[in-house]
Amino acid sequence: MTDFDAIIVGGGLVGASLAVGLAWRGQRVAVIEAVERSADHQPSYDDRTLVINAASLNILDNLGLLPEDLTRKPIRHIHISRAGGLGHLELNAADYEQDQFGAVIVARELGNVLLEAMANRPGIQSFCPARLQGFKVESDRVEITLEDGHSLSAALLVGADGNHSRVRELAGLACQKHDYRQSAMIFNVQPQHAPAHTAWERFTTQGPLALLPQSEGRLGVVWIEQSERIEHALNWSDQALCERLKTRFGGSLGDFSNPGRRSHYPLVCQRTPWPVADRLVVIGNAANAVHPVSAQGFNLGLRDVGGLIDALEETADPGDPDVLNDYARARQADQESTVRYTDTLARAFTNPSLVASLASGLGLAAHAGIPGLSRRLVRSAMGFREPVCTLARQPRVST
Repeated sequence: MTDFDAIIVGGGLVGASLAVGLAWRGQRVAVIEAVERSADHQPSYDDRTLVINAASLNILDNLGLLPEDLTRKPIRHIHISRAGGLGHLELNAADYEQDQFGAVIVARELGNVLLEAMANRPGIQSFCPARLQGFKVESDRVEITLEDGHSLSAALLVGADGNHSRVRELAGLACQKHDYRQSAMIFNVQPQHAPAHTAWERFTTQGPLALLPQSEGRLGVVWIEQSERIEHALNWSDQALCERLKTRFGGSLGDFSNPGRRSHYPLVCQRTPWPVADRLVVIGNAANAVHPVSAQGFNLGLRDVGGLIDALEETADPGDPDVLNDYARARQADQESTVRYTDTLARAFTNPSLVASLASGLGLAAHAGIPGLSRRLVRSAMGFREPVCTLARQPRVST
C-alpha cells in the first residue's frame, strides 16, 4: 500500500491547485482523477472564461501558477445594469486605489499551466484515469481503494471532486441542494466596439448575462437562461445568436459577429454546512457550488485551498481533527456569505414580480449612491473577506 500525506480526489482546477500548494510545502500528495489527464478532456479545463479576482490572482501567483505567458485580461471597469428596470452601477478600480479588480483567464489555458505544474512538482503522484471505490478511516490514516484495485493511504483525504462528490457522499456529509433549472451557455464573440479592460453584467428577466474581455478585442459571453431554452439556443445559427445577444444586451457595443464554439452546463446551488469529517475535508464545488452570477465559484474554491494550506502549515498531522475543525470554522463565514449572496442575486434579479424588480433595482441604486456600500461590495467581490488566507494577502513573494 502506497502512503502519502494527503490524497486529493479530483484533479480539476481546485484540486490541482491544492496539490501544487501542498507539494510546494513538502507534502507527499496523491491526486486521483477519473478523466484522462489532458486539458482537452478534463471537464473543468474547458472554454469557460474565468473571472479571477484580486485575492485569487495572489493565491495563484504565490503558487507559481501565473507564468508570464499565461494570457490574462485585466478588469478595471465593471458595468452592472438591469434590463427594463431601475438601477445601474459602474465600478472603476482606480476609485478604490486598485489597478484592477481581477483578470479574465480561459479555464483551458489555466488548466494547461496546472498540468505542467503537477507534472514537474516533486511530491505529486497522479493516478489517472482512476476512480475512488471506497475508503475506511483508521486512528491515524485513511485507507482508500480505487476501482482498479489499487490501495493507498494518507493522513488526510480531500474531496475536490465536484458537485456530485463521491467523497462527500461516502462520508455522509449533509449537503443542501437547489436546482435553479437554468444552464449557462458559454461562447466568445467579436463586438463592433468595446472599451478595453471592461466587464459587463446585465440582469434580465430570463437570467443574468455577462460579457468579459478576452484577447484580440473579443468578449467571453456567459448567457444564463432556463435549461430548455439553452438547449434550443445551442442550435441557433451564428447570425441568430449574435442578433439575439444584441437584443438581450442592448446596442451600446454595436453588432456582434463571429461567435466561437458554444458549450453549456447546468446550474445548481449546494451548501455543505460542515465540510469536514474524520480525517477528511471537501473543498470547492464538492463543498459549495454557487450560481455564476458575480463570478465567485472558482474564487471561493481557491479561498478553500488557501485556507486549508494555512490550517495545515503548523501541524505534523494533516488529518488532525482539531486542525480540520479549525479550518471549517475559519472558512464558515466566507462560504456561507458567498453562497447566500450569489443565491439572493440569482433569485432576486430574475423574479418577474413588481416588488422584487423594484427592490433589486433599489439595491443597485443604493450601492451606486452610497460609497460605503459599494466599497464593501468591491472588497468582498475581490476576495478579501476576513479572514484572508496568507497566500491571498500579498503578491508573489518567492519563485
